[in-house]
Amino acid sequence: MRGKILVVYNDEIGDEFSFIEKNKMLIDAAKKFNIALAFRSNTQLYTYIDNDEVKSHDSYGTYDYCLFFNKDAHLAKNLEMMGVKVVNPSRALDICENKANMYQELAKTNVNIPKTVILPSINPNNQKSISDFIDNAISDLGLPLVIKDFYGASGENVFLARSKDDIYKIISEHSYSRLLFQEYITESSGNDIRIFVIKNKVVASLRRQGSGSDFRSNVGLGGTMSSYIPTYNDEQLAVNAAKTLGCDFAVVDILRSINGPVVCEVNATANINHFYDVCKVNIAELLFKNIK
Repeated sequence: MRGKILVVYNDEIGDEFSFIEKNKMLIDAAKKFNIALAFRSNTQLYTYIDNDEVKSHDSYGTYDYCLFFNKDAHLAKNLEMMGVKVVNPSRALDICENKANMYQELAKTNVNIPKTVILPSINPNNQKSISDFIDNAISDLGLPLVIKDFYGASGENVFLARSKDDIYKIISEHSYSRLLFQEYITESSGNDIRIFVIKNKVVASLRRQGSGSDFRSNVGLGGTMSSYIPTYNDEQLAVNAAKTLGCDFAVVDILRSINGPVVCEVNATANINHFYDVCKVNIAELLFKNIK
């Protein structure tokens, strides 16, 4: 296999050296498959819209495709409009970045998700206007319930509200955020299953366990990971979720409920190192092997 691939990473990580240090598996896998990699942060890719086309001062036509380790869907879309094949596609990045959109898309194809209520956009100074709305949400979802920011990541801006007063408090503290409510899956509190899907095939899975009494399982918040063998239903759910959102690859987080597995989130970008550390699965090699 020979090729030339553009890798786009988030400028927040730092410079190219910092990204490469954290993703050495990409370099080693590329050498194995005789692939040349070019690294660019999202701030290093300058594109502009000129009437009916997107232009750039640089040429990207020589790349086989662009491997996008970034959530900047607008940049991905501009690259696509220039004829660049982007993995994951801009549509998948855009949907996964906005949790409300993600749950709506999953619901269209009957992918199991927790009961979800999308909070309307409200005047921060007039929160009592949604008192009846909150009462209806409590009636449908029960208490406690989970509150999420549309754009939260790594467990940040995910809260557990145990009362109506808690709900008001969280809304008040995040008055300029878009929020949604979800039912609290008690039996899955503090743990979930992460499944890596590439081209509609499960290639690795692990279990995450939260720290102490934290209902969130994120490793960045002190959670731990262990190997896990997914059930057939787990695999089917993960594949269907990734396929529904148009992901070439995805990490699907699953909660185990008394009614079967449900999708907590679908991530169009993810840390590939965790799956090697826990499962000894080289995601980088599988990406280059399966995405052409």
